[in-house]
Amino acid sequence: MDSNSTLKAELKRLTRELASHKIELHQTRGYLHSILQNSTDMIFATEVTGIVISFSKGAEKALGYSVEEVIGRSIEDLAEDQEGFHHVMATCEERGCSMAPDIYFRNKEGKRVHCHASLMSLTNRDGQRVGTIGVCRDITQWKKLQDDLIQVDRLAEMGRVAAGVAHELNNPMAVITEASGWAGMVIKDAKGLSPEDRQELEDVIKKISAQTRRCRNVTHKLLDFVRDSAPSKTDFDIHTLIKETIDFLKPELKHTPIKIHLNFAEEPLSVNSDPKLLEQVLVNFITNAIHAVLEKQGNQGRIEIGTTKADSQVEIRITDNGGGIPKEAREEIFDLFYTTKPPGKGTGLGLPICRNIVGNLGGKITLDSEVGVGTTFTIQIPIS
Repeated sequence: MDSNSTLKAELKRLTRELASHKIELHQTRGYLHSILQNSTDMIFATEVTGIVISFSKGAEKALGYSVEEVIGRSIEDLAEDQEGFHHVMATCEERGCSMAPDIYFRNKEGKRVHCHASLMSLTNRDGQRVGTIGVCRDITQWKKLQDDLIQVDRLAEMGRVAAGVAHELNNPMAVITEASGWAGMVIKDAKGLSPEDRQELEDVIKKISAQTRRCRNVTHKLLDFVRDSAPSKTDFDIHTLIKETIDFLKPELKHTPIKIHLNFAEEPLSVNSDPKLLEQVLVNFITNAIHAVLEKQGNQGRIEIGTTKADSQVEIRITDNGGGIPKEAREEIFDLFYTTKPPGKGTGLGLPICRNIVGNLGGKITLDSEVGVGTTFTIQIPIS
């Protein structure tokens, strides 16, 4: 009888402990589930064979797959370099853990996702390996920011080099100008020259002087363009600024089949704005138009620059007959560092900076484009 009572008491104690352990296990599972649901990192668990058995909300967000689409697949199928990822998994199996600072996955849309991955072996109570736990942090944006900062620094260095080159060219240009002036006086006073020889030499000196002035003008414009100066608004004729900008870009247009046509309003259009900043905007848009026409590889390259007055605004339209901008790219071309040009040809800085400049000057930029036909950018700025 006492033995039965003891057994009953022990059974009740074990039942209470089991219930307590079940509650603790339930709470632990709840905590783990909460971690998986709220973590921004990509967390997954696999069987020994690499088949996914758990996939966190962060992983769903990073790769665009739902948990139902991933469960039952091999985790290596989601990696861009499946052979490389297999090597990381094998290292984890051999050593119990492994780390890969640069692992690339492909999301559901096929875009690359750059991750920092840490893998750990999952073992049971007997120490047997039953799977793998992976924690991957999406560092795509961070890596992109690093690359963008390097590119910005490179561009800044190019500006400094350009300014230095311009300064260096000014010195020999000054010597050539002085020497040509001295040669002109010598020719004028020289005796024994026939009128034809004298005229020919004087024409040569005039050409030398004209070309050195042209070189100095180019270097001065380059220095003005790259020089950092505070914004300052003044009244000026927008037609004069456009012509000066085209003159600045003549070296780029010289060896192309592109013709620039001006379709200005009949009367002068005076604006109160910053001419240096607007020149930067015009240089960017006209240069983009030149590249668009050249990429189309047509022999009838045409860029038209037109102006009109609309209420209290002056509109500048820059139209090219290039290849046009695809619809899906039109919404992104003003995003910082977005570019459709190949590596080394574009930075993705020009259009965002131009939009920011025009916005700060009280205006706006609009776009109209048709693939295969061309593109028109319209710049609106307040009139004086």
